[in-house]
Amino acid sequence: MRILTRYIFKEIFAHSLLGLLVFTFVLYVRPLSRVLELVARRNLHAAQISFLFLLPLPSILVITIPMAVLLGTLIGLSRMAADSEIIAIRSTGIGKAQLLWPVLMFALCGWALTAWMSLFLAPTALRTLQRSEASLAATQASYEIRPRVFIEQFPHLLLYLKDVDSSVSLWRGVFIVERSQNHKMKVTLAESGRLVNEGPSGRLALYLENGATHEFDPQHEQQYTVTAFKNWEIPIAEPGKVGAERLTPSMLTPMMLVSNLHKADQKRAALVELNYRIALPFACLVLALVAVPIGLISRKGGKAFGLMLSILLVFIYYMLMASGLNLAKEGRLNPLIGLWVANVVFAVAGVLMLRQTNRVRSGVDFLQSTLGKIGNAFEQFQLGGHKPCYEKDGGRSRRFWACAFQILDLYILRSWLFYLALLLVTFTGIYMIFDFFQLLGDIVRNQISPEMVLQYYWYLIPQVIYLMLPLSILVATLVCFGLLSKSNEITAIKSAGISLYRISVPILVGAGIFSVGMFLLGNNYLPETNQQQDALRNQIKGKPAQTMYSPDRQWIFGKSDKIYNYRFFDPDLNVFANLSVFEIDSSTFRMKRRIYAARASWEPHTRRWVLEDGWVRDFSDGRVTSYEPFTVHTFSELSEPPSYFKKEVKPSEQMSAMELSRYIKGLKESGFDVVRLSVALYRKFSYPLIAFVVTLIAIPFSFSTGSRGALAGIALSIGIAIVYWSVSSLFQAMGNLSQLPPAVAAWSPDILFSLGGIYLLMRIKT
Repeated sequence: MRILTRYIFKEIFAHSLLGLLVFTFVLYVRPLSRVLELVARRNLHAAQISFLFLLPLPSILVITIPMAVLLGTLIGLSRMAADSEIIAIRSTGIGKAQLLWPVLMFALCGWALTAWMSLFLAPTALRTLQRSEASLAATQASYEIRPRVFIEQFPHLLLYLKDVDSSVSLWRGVFIVERSQNHKMKVTLAESGRLVNEGPSGRLALYLENGATHEFDPQHEQQYTVTAFKNWEIPIAEPGKVGAERLTPSMLTPMMLVSNLHKADQKRAALVELNYRIALPFACLVLALVAVPIGLISRKGGKAFGLMLSILLVFIYYMLMASGLNLAKEGRLNPLIGLWVANVVFAVAGVLMLRQTNRVRSGVDFLQSTLGKIGNAFEQFQLGGHKPCYEKDGGRSRRFWACAFQILDLYILRSWLFYLALLLVTFTGIYMIFDFFQLLGDIVRNQISPEMVLQYYWYLIPQVIYLMLPLSILVATLVCFGLLSKSNEITAIKSAGISLYRISVPILVGAGIFSVGMFLLGNNYLPETNQQQDALRNQIKGKPAQTMYSPDRQWIFGKSDKIYNYRFFDPDLNVFANLSVFEIDSSTFRMKRRIYAARASWEPHTRRWVLEDGWVRDFSDGRVTSYEPFTVHTFSELSEPPSYFKKEVKPSEQMSAMELSRYIKGLKESGFDVVRLSVALYRKFSYPLIAFVVTLIAIPFSFSTGSRGALAGIALSIGIAIVYWSVSSLFQAMGNLSQLPPAVAAWSPDILFSLGGIYLLMRIKT
């Protein structure tokens, strides 16, 4: 390669690598918690942990590598054009072909890497991740068993334990419900039991002692069987090995897809998947082709506008690709057309724009003028003049709060807020683009109106901003102070006798304000918007609308050692359908009475449940001692009012801290597992503090970047973000698995990184 080729190649590569890190991290946040929960389930070697972390990456890199090629080409060439290097090169007689060659060579490298991942590596990684999840879920079943909660992780089994002796892995007071395919219910109660993993085979079995099994067929209510036992074994099919491994088209190898082309029922799916895997890597080439003529236009605004334009072009490309993909899946468009239309459109546009670059006046002038105006707007916002703090008005000063910060503070804040706004828009845009890419198939299939789609994203934006704001603050702090260090402004400030602690104050104050704002946003505003966007998302995906009360919560632990089971509960009319009540002797954990009613309604005057068309059976020593059918009956022991069964079914994101606290209390009284909700409650207070914590960490690191400038700051911030979010997600996963108390799991990352940030801040030379 010639010197010029190496120079352009290096310029593009540096920005592309940085963009690849940013884009990949933003998209990796989603599967990160899923991977870390797998890691937290068992003690794995460092190599196994690294392997699990790498498995989701190929599927993400297939999308982000073309984005990085586009970003690197746009920013690299734009920087050269803004510094008049392109004019100097063209003045020596070098044609556009020699400028295009290094870009094309770089795009070809991106195409080759993306094609290898798309065709071979990504399917293999998806299959391996699926098998790893199934294997870890099976081997860790016993670790997730907790007392006094309903456990539904086993196929066709419901389990409830009164107590667990973890020292000897012994259960006390075991309640098990087995459901067969013909809807018969078998209930087993035992004094003790244990879950055993039978050696290398991985077979799981429940071994019970001193109990009885109750079998009942609703269609023949007089037939009731009780079987007492001293020892009983219930085999459990191992999760992940039930039936054959289910492979989606995205998990199949190219040879499998080619073989499926000869099967009538799988031909279309295989043809669509093959075209998608081949067409997607060509995004590297066509996006780079479009980026070259745009990047060669000299304008102000530079890297900031290059980043925003990259997001816009990526959105257009992937919207075309997703539309063609889903139309091809539905059979409304030939896969050869649907999957290649985006590449054809961008290739034609790139060639036409590239031909205009040799003309003195052309259609590109309009684009250049538009880009220049937008670039000037960016520059004016970042470098706008400072208005004097005091303006005389009859001898009186203006408002006092306008002088709370000095000129230097406002100068630093203006630069910091500029990068913060730019990065927040960028990260939010990336997240929204790929969310739209995932939903576009459902939008086309379910014929969702544009108004509903816009309404959904209107309600989604606050949640995405809430998630991306800490990362934006981290990167903005490192870039802001990194650029000040590179331009020697930090040296000038220190020479004036101003401490680095003093110039950090406005950023710390701003981060603190954002932390308070995040808490208020998450506690007061997001619960309502999340409810709206979840409901709209269900409509877009064709799912039934969610109600405030779950009609299928079939099991609930009552007062005085009673367990309720029902098929349906109407919270408005206070009516049960197919209600069963199990009364248990707390000393022996044997069933002493069972009540069944086809219908039960609440009578507010007598404050009792009126049961209709049912029966009651009493038991003693594992035998039925009495049986009484009834048409209408009331039982004094059924004292739980309707409000006891009205448990709101809302994710933690849809509740404020006070609502979530009350929700946890109600579920805990009813015997439901509230560990994850407890962790979510503490994270409602700890997560907003991240905005301030990452600022504490970023400030000392930003001063150390020195002359390396913004690129080093962004790269360093991504490294810090990876470490912070990995640790935070790991603690959260350990809390969800009851390996740490909820408060410790939620607050430990903030405390640890705050102490580290304070230590580094105290060691800098001020």
